[in-house]
Amino acid sequence: MKQRLWLKILLCVIGVGFLYPMLWMILTSLKEKSEFYVNPFGLPKVWDLGNFSEALASLDILKYSFNSIIYTFFTCLITLFFGSMLAYCITRMNFRYARQVTLYMSVGLVIPIQVVMIPLYMMIMDMGLKGSRFSLVFPYSAFQMASTVLMLSAFLSTLPKELEEAAAIDGCNVYQAFFRIIFHIIKPAVLTRGMFIFISVWNEFAIAQVLGNSEKLRPIPVALQNFFLSVGVSDWGLIGAAVVMTSFPLVLIYCIGNRQIENALTAGAVLK
Repeated sequence: MKQRLWLKILLCVIGVGFLYPMLWMILTSLKEKSEFYVNPFGLPKVWDLGNFSEALASLDILKYSFNSIIYTFFTCLITLFFGSMLAYCITRMNFRYARQVTLYMSVGLVIPIQVVMIPLYMMIMDMGLKGSRFSLVFPYSAFQMASTVLMLSAFLSTLPKELEEAAAIDGCNVYQAFFRIIFHIIKPAVLTRGMFIFISVWNEFAIAQVLGNSEKLRPIPVALQNFFLSVGVSDWGLIGAAVVMTSFPLVLIYCIGNRQIENALTAGAVLK
């Protein structure tokens, strides 16, 4: 009984540690410019919402959010579509080079983005994609593909082989068995992976800074950096308001998809 109590206390402390930066950011966004230096960690004396309107006027959040939404949507679409089929191929079919492909994908997890930045930039230039949104969508999809394939492969390996056998008896070919049966079963894992891709692409900065730094292509992270440089460290309330507004989609996606994470973590055990 005491061990459970101490465990609950420990988990509460860890939870507060994770949530406090978000709370501090929200409280900072509600403080006046001068109050932050006097009271950086306490509650605001005057709850000021003017920082949000000023941040909206100074930073075109809707335009940059639209760019980030396009990048995340098409990255999720490309990665989940091709990644799920490749995972199905190497786990459920008699693919001769399944082990080699799995090893190749595993190696892709340990290669930092900074190592391939120069050849990536040269490839984008040679393909004539510089200046288009695909100059970010394709690299994002490539970097997310390895973890997607490995995650879905682990989930697909828990499914019984009788599913495909029953589908074949009913007259389904490989594609029909995958899209009509298997894909619906692994939907929790696909949605979970899609949520992780959304969060990762929305926060990505390195590739966006190199390939999407123009006004037309600029996503939220690069726009925030330019906003911080223009404001400086003189107005943390304004900076906090901008961060709160640009972080809202991530919090919303997580609140919507947290149940899918639970389903993905438990579905494999149920199917076994």
